[in-house]
Amino acid sequence: MEANNLMVVHSADGQGSEILGKFLYYSFPRLMINREQFRDLVARYGFPSSTREKHSSVDAFRCATTDVRDRIVEERYGEPNIARIYFRDNKRVNGNLISRELVEETVNETTNNYHKLANVQLDKDSGDIFVTDVDCFTNRDVDGYCDRVKDLYKLYLDCVGNRQIETVADKYISSLNAIKVSARGYHFFVPKQYMGYIDDLEDFMEELSGMNLYAPANKATRKEISINSMYVADDEKQRKKMATEFYLYMQKQIQDYQDKIEKLIKAGSQSDAILTRWLNRVSTLEDKKYDYEVILKQRLNDMDSEFEYLRTLCDEYKLRVKSKGGYSMAA
Repeated sequence: MEANNLMVVHSADGQGSEILGKFLYYSFPRLMINREQFRDLVARYGFPSSTREKHSSVDAFRCATTDVRDRIVEERYGEPNIARIYFRDNKRVNGNLISRELVEETVNETTNNYHKLANVQLDKDSGDIFVTDVDCFTNRDVDGYCDRVKDLYKLYLDCVGNRQIETVADKYISSLNAIKVSARGYHFFVPKQYMGYIDDLEDFMEELSGMNLYAPANKATRKEISINSMYVADDEKQRKKMATEFYLYMQKQIQDYQDKIEKLIKAGSQSDAILTRWLNRVSTLEDKKYDYEVILKQRLNDMDSEFEYLRTLCDEYKLRVKSKGGYSMAA
């Protein structure tokens, strides 16, 4: 669904009686946010947090080496010569060492030539980085590239990245009873009752943009988070569109739940705690269906058979748990 199909209210705040909700969308650039500052920001806004205590040293090393690259254009024998310098994986020779090699790739008309400049290795146990097999005859700034890796590695260890930030945003948006719209990227419909909370998310994203430590080599690369929202009119046409989006969203959710519960049953799980967690999730999903029937002013019966099968799976799982004396809650 295209955003302009939903942007049908053009007033500054809209009239409550004619608003169905808001269409929210955002996109992230590459993000590197200091961990402690991010925790403080999340706590100040009261958002759900899911950051790990420390970035994995292996992940930090791979991110750092991936970020270090260069493109050099120079003239040789009267012709332009293009060289690309970057890191790529080495064959692992030691379980405790992660090794990546710095290579120079020269672009030719028929085939490209590759020349090794150095190895950069991470000791997973100590977290130390060291450089080996340096080409002493190259005129490339091998020391500069390797020093850049070490600086970025330390930065990544102290920062959170896109994955953790996306998780926080997803959890907050889920708390607004929102549904994901079938468009590429982060697009959501937020019901009218929760529209006011979007302002907090927009303010949060704006502050987060100002904390971004990622410095792209290309100065034209965007560093700021892009976020915007638009009113959706409460009329029959828009309700029909959002009902279609709701069905697509729920079908994906139900299928995901079915797959995971089936795996638990096949694995012979008899955990009372896991069963209770899944029963609560299914109940929450059904409550969401009832909420959207009110929001969209129509019955949403097209997925009743999927819900029935989901409940059947839960009943089967419940019997397995009961067979070992668990789950005493009234069904």
